[in-house]
Amino acid sequence: MDYIFEKGKFTEDELERAIITLFEQQGYTYVHGDSIHRKFEDILLLDDLRAFISGRYASDNLSENEMQKIINRINLIPSTPLYTGNRETFWLVNEGFDLVRDNANDVALHIDFIDFDEPSNNIFKVVNQYSIQGERLRRPDLLVFMNGIPIAICEFKTAIEEDKTIHDAWEQITIRYSRDIPKLMKYCFL
Repeated sequence: MDYIFEKGKFTEDELERAIITLFEQQGYTYVHGDSIHRKFEDILLLDDLRAFISGRYASDNLSENEMQKIINRINLIPSTPLYTGNRETFWLVNEGFDLVRDNANDVALHIDFIDFDEPSNNIFKVVNQYSIQGERLRRPDLLVFMNGIPIAICEFKTAIEEDKTIHDAWEQITIRYSRDIPKLMKYCFL
């Protein structure tokens, strides 16, 4: 894809679009944040999470109550203190958990949020300009989702404006986003 550069350098929008294109070339689905119908307080892409769980555990006949337990298990992890919430979320996403079935005669079912054995079974999305309401409304430049869970956050700065630096992007993520939208930051491992 050809990009028009200002003075031979990427603008922030051009950089964002170039990164999105690289993700698309790797098989990620691109979605603009404004096109996702949800409350700004909601972090997870619930349709993707439900689709992954339903597909992965189709033969286990999960009840709607069990599906909600699975969603709540990852959604209701406290985000404060942030380090603890992030650590617990990271562990849960990597290790999964044992779901106690509604029917007491059924054996507990181990639930994984990512299919590490068959990566093509996962749902990969890259979403830009995803507004999130916390202490303040924030809009990260780019989020990477796996099975509806945001696992990475990117903040871009233009090389055209010399007063904008990578350090500014780092501060935006580690200070402002951690303070204002910890519900997102508990998921973002990268």
